[in-house]
Amino acid sequence: MNRAIGRTARRTISVPAGLNETMSNRDDSVKLFVPGRLCLFGEHSDWAAQYGVHRGYCLVIGTDQGLCAEARPHEQFVVQTRLPDELGRPTGRVRTMSCPAQPDELLAAAKDPQEFFRYCAGVAYRMNRDAGVTGGLEVRINAMDLPLRKGVSSSAAVCILIAKAFDAVYDLRLFPHELMEIAYSGERLTGSQCGRMDQACIYGKTPVLLTFEEGTDIRVEPVFPAGKISMFFVDLAGNKDTLRILSDLQSAYPESEKLRTALGAGNERLVRAAYRAIGNGDAEHLGKLMTEAQKNFDELVGPHSPEQLASPLLHELLAFDKIREHIHGGKGVGSQGDGTAQFVARSTADRDLAMDKIARAYPRMQCFPLTITAQFPGAR
Repeated sequence: MNRAIGRTARRTISVPAGLNETMSNRDDSVKLFVPGRLCLFGEHSDWAAQYGVHRGYCLVIGTDQGLCAEARPHEQFVVQTRLPDELGRPTGRVRTMSCPAQPDELLAAAKDPQEFFRYCAGVAYRMNRDAGVTGGLEVRINAMDLPLRKGVSSSAAVCILIAKAFDAVYDLRLFPHELMEIAYSGERLTGSQCGRMDQACIYGKTPVLLTFEEGTDIRVEPVFPAGKISMFFVDLAGNKDTLRILSDLQSAYPESEKLRTALGAGNERLVRAAYRAIGNGDAEHLGKLMTEAQKNFDELVGPHSPEQLASPLLHELLAFDKIREHIHGGKGVGSQGDGTAQFVARSTADRDLAMDKIARAYPRMQCFPLTITAQFPGAR
């Protein structure tokens, strides 16, 4: 590695995808897939728990969609990915960053608000500092069907991807919770206000219960559904400002009894019920709990960020009469706002019909199937 290379050697360029060399069939490359993360219940309870008022509980699951990549050793830190369009969807162009694999260079890239790959650089810096990796890495994201900036943790997914790439290429044998911590701390280096639930995408399609408590590590427990539950989520093609939502809610939390109740005892009650519904494979009950959770959120949480959480597109879709016969219920996703909605369908066929009706009525919106799969023998 050329240690004399300075910060000016960092390059981020955009070119048509066809001009880039592929790593396919290389003996030293590893293939990786990381899904997005959908928060079924418990949004905002992760940061609220750090106030010490009440434990936070949330249920999350990996999406069917995600990032496919190849990684191999390299003397520098190189990342290439496809560029999104104005709606956050992938295009035929790619962007590439090449950066010296040195701590000061990686940290500078992570702190640069104009650097498209700052999250990746932050994770690489943490891999150097926390895991002792001194070598470089080349990662090429070859395919992605995960909606970006829509509340399904696309940023956490790329951070987990980089962490897993280092782990695989350098045979680090890190546990999932260690990879999650490196990905989280790497993203936070950039100034992101991501929560600790986001990195649960590392568990893939297994639903997990996360418990947050002030001063302790996250407790992670898998959920084993007794039956299949057909769901889908919808990119609302709207706008939301997650940083503004978090700022508004965190500012209000210490003085608002309604907000503390909603994110504390009220959330715990819903998550406990939803945990049982998923375990039983009870789609009907799960859908009803989502509708109840949205009602509580609108009444107790939304007023603390009225501009961002008015969510006209979300509420319009939740009330869309033409899909009512096909669903058990639905709610917003993540920080909420006009980012993403999620629904529990009555069946796989009903899911297909509901998604088709939404696509016809709202052509700018994009629907994505999600299946909670039965996970032990004899399950229905």
